[in-house]
Amino acid sequence: MKNIACEFGENQRLKGVLSWPTDERRDKMALILISAGFTAKMGPHRVYAELARSLAALGVATLRFDLGGIGNSQTLHPGQALEVRTKHDIQNAIAFLQEQHGIEKFVIGGLCSGAEDAFHYAAGDARVTGVLMIDPHAYKTRMWSIRNVASRRFLNRLIHKVLRVIGIIKVVRDENAVSDVEGLESSLINYCYTSHYESTRILKELITRDVHLHYVYTGGRAAVFNHKRQFLNMFKGVEFGRNLTLDYIPNIEHTQVFEEDRQELVTVISQRLSAIHS
Repeated sequence: MKNIACEFGENQRLKGVLSWPTDERRDKMALILISAGFTAKMGPHRVYAELARSLAALGVATLRFDLGGIGNSQTLHPGQALEVRTKHDIQNAIAFLQEQHGIEKFVIGGLCSGAEDAFHYAAGDARVTGVLMIDPHAYKTRMWSIRNVASRRFLNRLIHKVLRVIGIIKVVRDENAVSDVEGLESSLINYCYTSHYESTRILKELITRDVHLHYVYTGGRAAVFNHKRQFLNMFKGVEFGRNLTLDYIPNIEHTQVFEEDRQELVTVISQRLSAIHS
């Protein structure tokens, strides 16, 4: 594998790293990873970089780049809506790989907001053949509520609340003392996810176009997603057929601080992507 620093877009304003496989059997497909929140192209705790390295070993090229205004990339039109700017940046990334490296098929994706941005973009570009979404939109169901009540997480929150009400413990939050990890989690989690109506509409469009959808949920989304069977209950009117791959990894958090957690996530995604899109 070799990492290639690259610049593209108007006035070379977008900066990225292309992880290129040395295996000559490499397929004419590439993964494009979209910025997660305000984190740069390496991803939270370098998870994007580790995923790119793993995929390169399997013959899959990966481009991870900073959206305009993040990391080293510049914003072209600051006055434009963020959604419009993001779409334009992803278009630039696809054009770069197509024109400079002969890529013919594209899988786009990312974590949290990166997943949502990829999902929305994919609906309007026929060159996209797959979408990878880590902890994207999710919607509570009846079974989610039952499992939530029965979970240790719920009981811990309930006990904590009771102790606070009766005055045994007090919580004082100093906003100026929030750790970097807490700040990162907050910037990723407090994202406005796609509504159920809109996600259902987009899913049907993508399936009609035979786009493959790889959903990955972690334990960090337990507030809205807590069991694998929940997914099909969320989208009862959607016929996924062979276009859906779903992985649920409840033992890791939304952003993976620990190396073993990142490795588990990377392994799951690498195996799925290389098998489906090869």
